[in-house]
Order: sequence, then C-alpha cells, then structure tokens
Amino acid sequence: MLKPARYFWILATLCLAGSLLWLAASWSERSALAQLRSAGQHRLDVYTGSLRNAVERYTWLPFVLSSQRDLADLLRAPQDAVQLERVNRYLKAVNDAAQASAIYVLNAEGLALASSNWDTPQSYIGNNYAFRPYYQQARLGYAGRFYGVGFTTQQPGYFLSYPIRDGERVLGVVVAKVSLDALESNWRVTGERMLVSDKDGIAFLATDPAWKWHTLAPLPGYTLRYIKESRQYGRNIFPELGLLKQQRLDSNTQLARFKAGRDQADVLVQTAKVPDLGWQMVLFTDLTPIRQGVSRVLLGTSLGLLALLAWYLFWRQRRRRIRDNLRASQALKQAHDQLEQKVAARTDDLLGANTQLQREIAERIRTELDLRAAQNELVQAGKMAVLGQMAAGVTHELNQPLTAMRALADNARLFLERGNITEVAGNLLHISQLTERMGKITGQLRSFARKSDNRAEPVLLKQSIANALLLLEQRLRQQRVALNIKQPDQLWVLCNAVRLEQVLINLLRNALDAVRNQPDASITLAVQQTEDKVKISVLDNGPGIAAEPLSSVFDPFFTTKGDAEGLGLGLAISLSIVRDFGGNLQASNRPEGGACFELELLAACRA
Repeated sequence: MLKPARYFWILATLCLAGSLLWLAASWSERSALAQLRSAGQHRLDVYTGSLRNAVERYTWLPFVLSSQRDLADLLRAPQDAVQLERVNRYLKAVNDAAQASAIYVLNAEGLALASSNWDTPQSYIGNNYAFRPYYQQARLGYAGRFYGVGFTTQQPGYFLSYPIRDGERVLGVVVAKVSLDALESNWRVTGERMLVSDKDGIAFLATDPAWKWHTLAPLPGYTLRYIKESRQYGRNIFPELGLLKQQRLDSNTQLARFKAGRDQADVLVQTAKVPDLGWQMVLFTDLTPIRQGVSRVLLGTSLGLLALLAWYLFWRQRRRRIRDNLRASQALKQAHDQLEQKVAARTDDLLGANTQLQREIAERIRTELDLRAAQNELVQAGKMAVLGQMAAGVTHELNQPLTAMRALADNARLFLERGNITEVAGNLLHISQLTERMGKITGQLRSFARKSDNRAEPVLLKQSIANALLLLEQRLRQQRVALNIKQPDQLWVLCNAVRLEQVLINLLRNALDAVRNQPDASITLAVQQTEDKVKISVLDNGPGIAAEPLSSVFDPFFTTKGDAEGLGLGLAISLSIVRDFGGNLQASNRPEGGACFELELLAACRA
C-alpha cells in the first residue's frame, strides 16, 4: 500500500501539471487571438478604404451635372422633344464615361424626365420617385445619399442626388446610381467572410450570397415601416443572421457562435464603422485554427510533462537498479562459481551431442543421395520396361522399311542393267526417305532410353507430344484408335523433355490398354492453359477405373493388368516425375464413361 506522504506528492504533482496545462492553453489562446484581431483589423481598414473609394469617386458627378444648362432648360420646357433627346444622349455619354449604373433627371414632383437608359426596356422615364429619400433630400436643397434596390430594375445600388436650381428655386433633381457588385465580387474572390450592413444592421453586401438581406439583430417596427414606405430593399422580411452566444471583447470585437444551416462554428466578429456613409463593415474570422493551435500547445505541453515524468521515473528506477545491483553483486559472485561448474559439465554433454548430431546429419545426407540415385534408377528401369514392351511394335515398324528398301534396291539393280537411270533415281529417293524415317524412329528410341538429369527447363509441349506419339504410332494403327489432339501452338512448360515424354507415353499406353477391346476406341489429348499453369488431359472411352482401386492407382506395384503386362510402376514413376517439377497428376472417371488423367505443369516462357 502507498504511504500517506506518497499520496500527497502524487496529488501535488497532478495539480501542478494541471496548472501548467491551463496556463499554456490560456497563453496560447490569448496570443493567437491577439494576432487574429490585429490581422483582422488591418484587413477591415483596407476593405473600408476600398468601399469608401468606390463610392466617393462618384460623389462629384451629380454636383457637376446639376450645373449643366441643358438639364435646367429641359426642366423649364419638358415638352421640348429636341431638348429631351439632347439631354438623354448627353446623360448616356456621361454615364458611359463614368461607368455608373444610370443617370437620370427628376422634375420638382419626382417624375423622371430624362435618363441615360432612355433607349432600353428598363428606362426610368415616366416613373415617379418622389417616395425615395434621395429625392426628398435633394428637393430640400441638400445632396442626397441612399442605398436600396432599384424600383424599376430591381437591381441594388447606391443613389447620389443633387438639386438643380434656378437661383434659390429647386427646378428638379439629378440622380446617379452606382453599382457595388464589382466590389462585392472582388471581396468574394479573396475568400473572406464579410458583409456590409446599413445603420439598422441589414446586410446589403456580403461575400456569401445567403447572408444578404439578413439582420445582425431584430428590427424595430418603425424601421420596418420606413423600409416599406421607401421601398428601400424591395422586401419587408429580414431574417436574423444567426449569431449565438455572443461575448463582447471591446466595442468593435466580439466572440460568437455562427449558425449556418445545421452547422455551427465559433467565429471572431470584428466591425468597422463607415461614418460618412452610415454603414458598418463586419468581418467573420473562423476560430478553428486557434482551437487547433491550443490543442497542439496542450499536446506539446502534455508530451513535455510526460517526458519529464518518464525521465524522473527512469532516474528513480536507475537508482533503484544500482542499489539492487550492489546488493546482488555478492550473490552473483557466489552463483558464478556454481554456474562455471555447471557450464563445464553441460559443455561436455553438448560436445558429445554435437558429435552425434554431425554423424546423423552425414548419415541422412548419404541416405538422401542413395534415395535419389535409386529413384533415378527406378525411372530408368521404368523407361527400359516401356521400351521392352514397345519392342515388338518398333521391330515391326522398322521391318517394313527394311523390306521395302531391299525390294527397291533389287529393282534399282535391274533398272541399272537396262540403263533406265530415271527409275534408278526414283528408287534411290524412296530408299533415302525410308532411311530417314528409320533414323527418326531409332533416334527417338535412343533419346528416350538415355538417362537424363533432373534439371527443369522450358520445353515445347507440342514437340514432346509428337515424340511420344511417334513411339506409339504402330500400336495406334494396330488397335485402330481414333486419336483427337486439342492443343495450341507454341505452348511451353517448365519440365525435363525426356521425363515429360516418359510421362506422356505412360498415360497414352494406359489409355491404349483401356480401349483395347472397344469397337469404337478413341483417345482425346486436350491441352489448355490457365494463368500460370498448363493442364494436359488424357481421356479414353474405355470401362474406366473401379471405385476401390481409384484411390490406389498411383501406389507403387499396384496394377490391374496381368503380371506379364506390367509391374504397376508406370503411374507411380509418372507422379514422382511430375511432382519433382512442381506439378500434379490426378485420375478420375468421366461421367460419360472412361478414365481421365489430368497432368498439371507450370507454364514457362519460350527458351
């Protein structure tokens, strides 16, 4: 159990660690928030300046136009068509040069007499704008300022107006409408989250279109009535923007939780007044980077405290280990002498066991070599047995060409005596062809009979099949067996050519034995490649293999033939050969009758 003093030190350590973590998180948050506020205030100053410049560049326009004589003459004689056309064209030229949205002239009753868009479907001419505040301000002799949605075009803009006087009498008002859409688009490109609201808190410019026509706070009734009467925004409903849990840091900065749809995010809200316009600019900065920074500081501090704790535990453990080592040194010294004695005894035992193990390893190596030699001799014996069984057929195959060659030689001698050189040449050609055939047969027998190594190499399967069939050609003719071969050209397998031919001969001889008494005997040899393997199937239409011997068909000395026909080693040797080259050999019965032997070998690239 832990002592009370140890409990106290553990509790004190935990309290100290918690205090350090709190101080680190608090310092990190305050520092990051101060940097964020400073950067945000700087950006607000820049955006406020750009907004003021975008508006002030047009403030001179109504004032200058109000002094134009043509505008006053039109107000005095509004029925003069020539004067009206001259003013319309003049306003259009000025508007194109100033790049404003529109310029138009109102009479003393607020009726639009001339406009820069007089030749468009959205012409202001004929509309009465006496309800607009910018007209009412200019009618009283002042410069008017007003932001709202156009009554005719339904497009928002900033309206600048100035009275047109005849002495002290106000004849009418000249109005210039300025669009701030380009400025809003530029802000949106920067990726900022900001808006511009009027004196009542209604957002009329915003980088997020979903924020427009929302309020920062609920609107009083008189404000809604003023908006309705002036038709300022073309709407009477202004939802709240969704700032929750606001915490004010100073007069222009507060922390809030911004709700956008179903998502919520903590943001830093900074505002900047535009006194001469009566607007305010609001900048929203996501606090997620600060939260992430605080998390990183907490993680780093925690890792540092853990490292300090690990160092302390290591130091404490090291001291304990040194103390334990000093205590155990004497016991270790005493045990050392005893261990030396035991090691000497065990060493003698191990030397004896090692000598015995070396003898056993050498004996196993000799046994393995003898076994491999015996296996090779068994394979060679199997081939000799096959050659002995095929001797009669091969003798018959060689006897026919020899008889024909003798007859052709006798005939050639007679033709030569008669001087018939053409016939002699023909007989000699036939003798040459028969000699070539006999050479192929004896060459194949010699190649099949020789001993081969166990080295795997790419073998052309088509050639091996042809060599095997050459040795069995006589028997196929004698038994009148229909042979069907289905194989693609240029298919290579990884094997030994001589041993592969021995396996094929064993399988084909078994098939010939199976169809010996079949009236319509047939054997099918089908070859197909699947991915990296090649499967060779030998199928016959014989009686098949009985169910009981089927499981033992590859056992050595197992045979269903008589003693004079075989020793039962052919399939066992074939299976051993195939497995040496990474293949497999299986036997089964066909559903339609007959046996099926499937030889599977690894596919190889062309040598």
